[in-house]
Amino acid sequence: MKKKKVICLCCGYRTLDERGAFDICPVCFWEDDVYIMFEKIDQTGEIDAIYNHNNCDDDDYNGEDVLDIKSSANHLLTLRQGRENYKKIGACCKEELKYCRKPKKSEMV
Repeated sequence: MKKKKVICLCCGYRTLDERGAFDICPVCFWEDDVYIMFEKIDQTGEIDAIYNHNNCDDDDYNGEDVLDIKSSANHLLTLRQGRENYKKIGACCKEELKYCRKPKKSEMV
């Protein structure tokens, strides 16, 4: 039996093999990174905290708690920016539009 795909946090289609495996969505080209780093830097110049969404329940996790955190895997875009870009241009950012495709019926939620 084929494993059900995971929903891309950016475009909302079921295109990823697993959460946080650095899969790139073929629909919006968002890279589903394991660690999204907080923008906050401590006094020594080190990153203050790292958020790991790898252990989130794949069917229920929607990324709402990390919307405004810059993603190092996605040109320092936030998930909110990626979603807005997808709605406007069909890709997480204009540089990636050439790699994107329309979602398949089987990927619709």
